Amino acid sequence: MSDLLSNTLAFIFALGVIIFVHEAGHLIVAKWFDTRVLTFSLGFGKRLWGFQRGETDYRVSLVPLGGYVRLGGENPDEVSEDPRDFLNKPRWQRILVYLAGP
Repeated sequence: MSDLLSNTLAFIFALGVIIFVHEAGHLIVAKWFDTRVLTFSLGFGKRLWGFQRGETDYRVSLVPLGGYVRLGGENPDEVSEDPRDFLNKPRWQRILVYLAGP
């Protein structure tokens, strides 16, 4: 029984590291190109814990099955002239932000 518990905990830890590195790739490249990053989340759903630093909300959320980075101006319905919005960045920068996770 203890092997099952230790293997499960090891799997959850490894998955968490993979998710963190993946999402951190998006975050770092977006910040490098001066794109507004609104949220960096490990997990989905309700916010359990976190902190605000600048304009970015760093959080741990309830459902630990992934994560996400929410960028300012990522939604085509949010038309803006802000040069820091994601859709106002050159196409090559947007592609690199998306590719930075993998």
